Amino acid sequence: MEILLPNIVSSIASIDSFNQQVYAAIDKKYKNIKINASNLTFITPLGMVSLVLAIQNLNKFMDVHLDLNGCQNVSYLERLNFFKNLPPNILRDYHIEEFELRNRNDTSSILLEILPLKTEEDVECMTDSIFKIFTQNNLSKKIANNIMNITTELGTNILHHSEGNGYVTIQLYKTSNKIRIGIADDGVGIIQKFKTKANSSVAQHEILRKAFMVNESTRESSGGMGLNNMRINSFADSFKSTRLLLKTGNNIYDILSRDIHIFKTTSTYPGTYYDFCIEVA
Repeated sequence: MEILLPNIVSSIASIDSFNQQVYAAIDKKYKNIKINASNLTFITPLGMVSLVLAIQNLNKFMDVHLDLNGCQNVSYLERLNFFKNLPPNILRDYHIEEFELRNRNDTSSILLEILPLKTEEDVECMTDSIFKIFTQNNLSKKIANNIMNITTELGTNILHHSEGNGYVTIQLYKTSNKIRIGIADDGVGIIQKFKTKANSSVAQHEILRKAFMVNESTRESSGGMGLNNMRINSFADSFKSTRLLLKTGNNIYDILSRDIHIFKTTSTYPGTYYDFCIEVA
């Protein structure tokens, strides 16, 4: 079995298409699988963490081989600590030592390398990195605080609600003044964490609307999941524009400042995937 990555993994729809193939392979109980990344030329932060989660989950059930021959993004993947978050023996016929041994430029002013979110200290490390990115680029503390509030809410949710593994990576694109945030987990998903159980996509949509538009969750006594506060911070006046897409349950959702729309109905698989694109100036 082989899964071919497209040359550009930038949209949440392309990430969803890849994840559908991953979980179909798990359901079919393949013994071996090759992920062919030879055509890969560009990948976003969410694409990066999604690929890590996918390979980790495939590795639980079958022998996985990541084929990087011909890939133009190996240096970038290594710089983001992509390979350090993979299970051993995934890269059988590709040697990345030349990339690991090179002298790295300090890129901490524009990106946060792939960070597992396993402890409160990891969440603190994430917020410290965000603060550094914004202060070193002379962006306002108000913008930095909004971004830190968003990521802290989501990072804390992964720790206390997801029941799975979570990762985050962040990059500032100076030429467009945009920051991309990819944060995802392979846990039970938002739908399952809320009180109401529903099967239809319409009912699930209403659960998500309540989660993001009203401060209600499965753990009200402990402050809930904070999704309403996260949405408010995502569309703060300090941002020029925000695009926020979410995959959970069997839908991809377009989270807006005052509403939530179903962007695309797709298949159901574990986890919650957030894709932020925020124009900061």
